[in-house]
Amino acid sequence: MKTGWRIGILLSGLCLALGTARAGTSDGQETKRGLKYWGNDPYAALSVAKQQRKLLLVEFYADWDYRSRWMSERVLSDSTVRSLIEAEFLAVQVPTDTPDGADLAQMYQVTAYPSIVVFNTNGDVVDKIDTTLDAEDFEQRLQAILMTTQGAGAWQMRQVYSAAENGDTLATDQAMEEFLAGQLPTDVATSICWPLFENGVVNRFGSPAFDYLEKHVSIFRQQLGAGKVDPVLTETLLRAMLAYTVGSAPFQAEATQKIVTSAHNLGLSAEPLLQSMAEVAELRGSDELALYVARLGLLMDQVPESYQLPLAISLEVVAERGDKEARNAAARIVNHVRVAQFSVNNATILEELGERLK
Repeated sequence: MKTGWRIGILLSGLCLALGTARAGTSDGQETKRGLKYWGNDPYAALSVAKQQRKLLLVEFYADWDYRSRWMSERVLSDSTVRSLIEAEFLAVQVPTDTPDGADLAQMYQVTAYPSIVVFNTNGDVVDKIDTTLDAEDFEQRLQAILMTTQGAGAWQMRQVYSAAENGDTLATDQAMEEFLAGQLPTDVATSICWPLFENGVVNRFGSPAFDYLEKHVSIFRQQLGAGKVDPVLTETLLRAMLAYTVGSAPFQAEATQKIVTSAHNLGLSAEPLLQSMAEVAELRGSDELALYVARLGLLMDQVPESYQLPLAISLEVVAERGDKEARNAAARIVNHVRVAQFSVNNATILEELGERLK
C-alpha cells in the first residue's frame, strides 16, 4: 500500500460513469444492505468527505465474489459497524464489474476480495483492508484507523502492529514501550487500544504489554469490563505455562511459579489449573513417568480444547523412556485425543505416536 498516492491525482484523468453502472445507485445517499452509501464515485465523494471532515471509505465490491458479498451484507451492515461508519466515514461502493470500476480497482491493486480502502481528506490512503473480518474485528480495525488519523499514538501503534505481523518479539516489545510511554492508563484502556493487548505476539507473559496490563488491571476492568480483560489475561498465562508443560521450554520452577503467582495476584480463576500444569511440567523431566501420564490425563479434562493436541504430542517422552505401564496409559490418552481431531494431519501424527507407545 503506497500511502503517498492521491486519489485526486489518480482520478483526475478518469471520467467515471459509475453513477449509472448499477441499478439503484446515484450520487445521492442510498441505503443498500443497511449501510448508507453516498454513491459510487470516490472522486466526487472526496470533496464531500472533506467538507464533513470525515474519512472516505471505498468498498471495492464484486457481486460474483462470495467473500465480497458476505463482508458487505454481514459486516458492513452490522448495526454497530454501520453506526460507526456513518458517524465517522463517508462510504462509497465501487462496483468492479464495470470498466471504470475495474480500472480503479487495478490502480489500487485490488486482486482479491474483500477489499476496502480508506482515505483521509487529503486523498491519502491511510489503510487497506483486504482480508475477511467479522463485525467485531472490523469495528476494531476502524477504531484503530480513527486513532491513527487523529494522531493519538498513531505512529507508535503502527510500529507495534508492523513488528507483531513480522513476528519480531524484540521489535514488538520496543515499539510497545514507546507507545505506552507518557500515556495515561485511562487513555490506553480503551476499545481502540485494546486490540493490541489481544494480540498474542504483543501480549506475552513478561512482555511490556502484559506488565502494563497487570499493573493497571483495575482500570482496564473498570473501563472495558472484567469479562473482556480476564480471558485475555488467562490465555496469556496459559500459553506461557503450556511451553513448560509440553517441554518446548526447559522446566524452571522459578519461572512457572511466577506465572502461578501472577494469576493469584490478578485474582484469576485459572490459578489452580496453572498450578496443575506447573506440577505436570516438573514431573515430565522426572523418572516418575507413570505419575506424569496420570496427572497429564487429569489435566486434559481441565485445559481448553485447543491445548489437548500439544499435550498429547508431548507424551513422546513416554515413548522414548517410559515403562510398559506408562506407555499403555499414554497410548490411551493419545488415541482419545486422536478421535476428536478434525485435521487429518493431526490425526496422523497422533496415530504414529500411538504406534510408538505400543
